[in-house]
Amino acid sequence: MSLPPRIVRARAVAARAVLPAAVLAACVALGGAPLHAQVAVPASRATTHATLDPSLRAALDHSQPGERLDVYAVFADALPASELERLADGRSPRARRPVVVSALRAHADVTQREARALLAAAAAAGHADAPIVLWIGNALRVRAEAPVIEALAALPGVDRVRRVVPLAAERTQDAPPSPPLVPGVGNVPFSDDFESGQLLPHWTVETTGNGYAAVTNTDGPLGAYHLEMASSVDGVDSTASVTVQLDLAGLSDIGIRFKQKEFGDEDHPEDGVFVSPDGVNYTLVESLNGGPSTYATRVIDLDAVTSGLGIAYTSTFHVRFQWRDNFDIPTDGMAFDEIEIGPGVAQPTVEPNLVAQQAPQLWEKGFRGEDILLGLIDSGTWWMHPDLVNRTWTNPGEIAGNGLDDDGDGYVDDVHGWDFEHGDNDPSSLDAHGTNTAGLAVGDGSSGQVTGMAPGATMVVTEIGSEAAYWEAQQYLVALGVDVITSSHSFKWIDVPDYAMHRAVCDVELAAGIIHSNSIGNQGGQLLTHPIPFNIAVPGSVPSPFAHPDEVDGGRSSVLACGGVMLAGDALYGPTGRGPAAWENVLLYDPTYPHAQDPDQWDYPYGGFGGGLPGLVKPDLVAYTGGVTTTALPSGYISFTGTSASTPQLGGALCLLRQVQPEALPRHLAAALELSAVDLGAPGKDDIYGAGRLAVYAAARRLLVLCRASPDVAPIGSQFDLELFGKPNQTLYGFLGLSILDDGSAFHLAQPYIPISPLPLDASGHLVVTIPTPSDPGLAGLSVWFQFGAPIKNLDWGLGPLLSVPERVTFSL
Repeated sequence: MSLPPRIVRARAVAARAVLPAAVLAACVALGGAPLHAQVAVPASRATTHATLDPSLRAALDHSQPGERLDVYAVFADALPASELERLADGRSPRARRPVVVSALRAHADVTQREARALLAAAAAAGHADAPIVLWIGNALRVRAEAPVIEALAALPGVDRVRRVVPLAAERTQDAPPSPPLVPGVGNVPFSDDFESGQLLPHWTVETTGNGYAAVTNTDGPLGAYHLEMASSVDGVDSTASVTVQLDLAGLSDIGIRFKQKEFGDEDHPEDGVFVSPDGVNYTLVESLNGGPSTYATRVIDLDAVTSGLGIAYTSTFHVRFQWRDNFDIPTDGMAFDEIEIGPGVAQPTVEPNLVAQQAPQLWEKGFRGEDILLGLIDSGTWWMHPDLVNRTWTNPGEIAGNGLDDDGDGYVDDVHGWDFEHGDNDPSSLDAHGTNTAGLAVGDGSSGQVTGMAPGATMVVTEIGSEAAYWEAQQYLVALGVDVITSSHSFKWIDVPDYAMHRAVCDVELAAGIIHSNSIGNQGGQLLTHPIPFNIAVPGSVPSPFAHPDEVDGGRSSVLACGGVMLAGDALYGPTGRGPAAWENVLLYDPTYPHAQDPDQWDYPYGGFGGGLPGLVKPDLVAYTGGVTTTALPSGYISFTGTSASTPQLGGALCLLRQVQPEALPRHLAAALELSAVDLGAPGKDDIYGAGRLAVYAAARRLLVLCRASPDVAPIGSQFDLELFGKPNQTLYGFLGLSILDDGSAFHLAQPYIPISPLPLDASGHLVVTIPTPSDPGLAGLSVWFQFGAPIKNLDWGLGPLLSVPERVTFSL
């Protein structure tokens, strides 16, 4: 095994150790302090808040008789994250979820009993809707009249009642506003499969006689709809055309691909595809005479044709599809579907941001995200897009359209996901944001361009527009059993988010074995209205699953926060959010802040707006943005930017890593990405670039050998297990130390450290090692780190040993 120089030196001076307690005792004898600086937490940190905050109080006082307000009520008695972790401990990621969900449901059933009875009676009397149980945060959401809300707030055990505030999309989406649709003008690359059911504004229609061009679901479309051209009155000579204007200036490798069929048409010179550099003078580039009676694909190499004709690409380049004849379908007429115009349409191409972040290297190994379920929390998604339709989850427990909750999950006909903003089973919003983010996570290139980091993964679509809807979407996805969650929606300081609830819900995700990528906002240049340490929007500000050595040591949660860099030279995307984040008593920052703060979450103090304390390093990673290409609504491709664009690439990368190592918990996935990232800015993890730019192949290499401690917090005098995973019959070499560092290498134990005797894996590539802990109260609070490696036997995964990410065990009383 080829070892880093530090390991070679250690083996020269340290005797080979054997496992039991002697290993730990020898390590402790080495001395030295951990690199993680522990944050002192006060023994008692009481805080006060009103059960009804002033804004809700005013709304209740001014409500009209019979008016119902949308509120959520949080209960004081919540299962702590440590208890959820204890229940799930020792289980693989997917096996953790049902245990956690069952415990939370049972706890909510007990603690909410009186409140549910009150609301059931109010609903029966016509004064409230049936409540939504948010067991994920031990809360209830309900629309009710003022007296019902007053009674709910007065119940014992109700911690706080807050109003649900719907937010406009531009407040929560972390992308610049989409450009308005310009009549007659399309985006490049351009695509339209007419599945919107209407002729969208990018087309200009012209007719003569009784000609018409219309989108219809009759006469055999390839999907649900296609475009037809014919005469509405038989015997009348007519023409019809649709034209789109595109900015092709400076572009090359342009092609046109489309599907076309005829209905007994006579040949006319006007039947064809025409182009014009100015929209005035048109030239035929493809005759449509003698077309097939069933759909066939036509491809035009526009570079070759325009070069031969002396036509240049301009910023006002027009492409026209035209028909002429004198009868309606089926005597005459033509139909078109799946029209694409742009660079490289003849065959799928891979977007350069994916190449630079190493995705194709993993695809070549057979890891494209297959069998991984990704939950997308966004504005809804046009999942019928050709690049997304095969990547969209179909609920095997539901019979579509029968109006029944066949799988008993509380959602009727949730075939592809759920719209939590409007309370229905159609999450296919016409807000393009969710379609844009979906393409960067799972877009599979069916229309010609691979835009998704995990083009083999399957996504569950959700639609949200408020904090309460966001939490319900998280609950739905946790209950469903997704492997990864990604969201490019976040809640900013200026909109007064409920930080405590966000963190509590994300803690549940972590216990359930789910990792979550989230955007951080684009307010890095708006520090007056979005000040540090709240410039990083929540839930992006929630702690990462991995205790990075450049951070102070506090609680862990599920979220990897993603900032943005530009593809050209890894330059910072200017508006990306700035850290650090803070987790401390928010009343230090605003004495009137309405949402209660959980003192157990005060583990990353910043010290008020004046700073002075480190806070929590955020973001965790950066990925490419600033004009990356993704799926457009309803088809084709579009340029997209913001941390909304970088985040789904991280979500897709997490899908790939889960496929590479199904036994990896969120902390291992986060560690692999953070410790293998391309470092940018200040050395190590910093508050601008996080740990660096995404490098997914390098991260995957760190998961081929895995060490998983159970439990990772072990009482003194007890024991813990190290589960080791690798190739069948592989021999692993281990090391043990008191702290870790991130110096850009693949070995992270800081000196001094101790080698562990070689450990052979069994025929399934698995081994469990049980280690007793010394019965020494002086060890309480001490952490030890393990790292394992194996010599590489071939060059499949590159040169050098395969080294796991470090795994920590902390001793407790």
